[in-house]
Amino acid sequence: MSFSLSLSRTDYDTAVTQFPAVVPASWVGVDSAACQTALDHASGLLAALATRYDTALCDVSIVEARSSSSGMSPS
Repeated sequence: MSFSLSLSRTDYDTAVTQFPAVVPASWVGVDSAACQTALDHASGLLAALATRYDTALCDVSIVEARSSSSGMSPS
């Protein structure tokens, strides 16, 4: 389970590097401002997702450690 989650986090990290932080300078006006606001909100959601990944990875490692100490095989 942690392997899949780790791969997913790697894909997330790659995608975040390609996410634009600002609209192009050539964009002006109300539409540009609206797009920038949307990018700002999306960036906040991506940051929250990173926190959830960290929490999930930590929780999975705890579950797997408990499973291995009791002789159970993680699925």
